[in-house]
Amino acid sequence: MKYQSQKVAYAYFMVAMGLFAIQVLGGLLAGWIYVWPNTLSELLPFNIVRMLHTNALIVWLLLGFFGAAYYLVPEESERELFSVKLAYIQLAILVVGTLGAVVSYLAGIHGGREFLEQPLWVKFGILVAAVIFLVNISLTVLAGRKTAITNILLMGLWLLSLLWIFAFINPDNLSLDKMYWWFVVHLWVEATWELVMAAILGYLMLKLTGVDREVVEK
Repeated sequence: MKYQSQKVAYAYFMVAMGLFAIQVLGGLLAGWIYVWPNTLSELLPFNIVRMLHTNALIVWLLLGFFGAAYYLVPEESERELFSVKLAYIQLAILVVGTLGAVVSYLAGIHGGREFLEQPLWVKFGILVAAVIFLVNISLTVLAGRKTAITNILLMGLWLLSLLWIFAFINPDNLSLDKMYWWFVVHLWVEATWELVMAAILGYLMLKLTGVDREVVEK
């Protein structure tokens, strides 16, 4: 670890792994309820367990992206992060938002849209955390060395965050609703997440294989 600020990634990875464990346990419980429908039918209905399971998947992947960015950007930019404090504030917002969403789901409070069930205040919390993250990463990259890896990473992360704005649009027309839902759910996975993963994999290839940077960046 060349830079002290890279340590912030450890906190993100720990929280991500905790949510990964919750996702796996939630999936096992959902499978059990699916086979034996009366299991916890009043305390934890299948639809609530499914929401917890799928939302945990999304959040731990995002935390993994954030943690990976906080680890690789200092090395690629050859400087410390713009603000470690902002990184921890962002993590705290995400953790509080996640816990708030869980409590809301258990209380029967949710948006009802698949993968976008989060209450409105949780969506705003995610947006605030994303803005903090983008400011922190962007200022770090702009003040340091620019590489193809950091450029692709920033492109993916900015698009990922901007597409989240469509989660706030919930029209009465079902066709429009599905269109905006598609912008958030599918353009995340099939577009922006691919850019983020490409940047992270490029960084890993440089570190693990010794391949020339020029080859990896192409």
